[in-house]
Amino acid sequence: MTVQIIYYSKYGSTREIAEALGRELKADTVCDVRELGEITGDLIVIGSAIYSEVIHKDIERLLLDKEGQLNDKSVALFAVCLRKTYIKSKIGEGGGPVYIKKMEKALGRPPLATKILGGRMLVDELDPEDRERTEGFARRQGMPFKDVNVMSDTDVDEFVKEIKASFRVQA
Repeated sequence: MTVQIIYYSKYGSTREIAEALGRELKADTVCDVRELGEITGDLIVIGSAIYSEVIHKDIERLLLDKEGQLNDKSVALFAVCLRKTYIKSKIGEGGGPVYIKKMEKALGRPPLATKILGGRMLVDELDPEDRERTEGFARRQGMPFKDVNVMSDTDVDEFVKEIKASFRVQA
């Protein structure tokens, strides 16, 4: 079995999670979607950081799979965000379950496994555009605008176990 981890990360927490998944799953390849060459794995694990309530466009394009590269592959999905639970607010729906559903819809079939994983935001590392957008979002949501770290090794370990169990059943 060959394993390929494909992710999008802007500030690094999704990359760290992808690398941890790669180590645990003994992945042959761990790469940023922007550097993706060929889809080569039997098992493809795809993850996106969520910014401004949106899956990254390159991850969405990959999941839509117009070239059919994922047709005969087992696919697991993960989303990395600061809010892992569902929320409905005056500006709409959000939270991890919404993002995973969008990823599943783009894939067009049930994935092998899914996981909502917590990320990290360090306010001082945000570029000016992200800082302004994120600060405005926090204000509209009535949330404090401060550093947040909800990354969890336990959640990553649980996802690895789910993937391994599901892949064995399917293989």
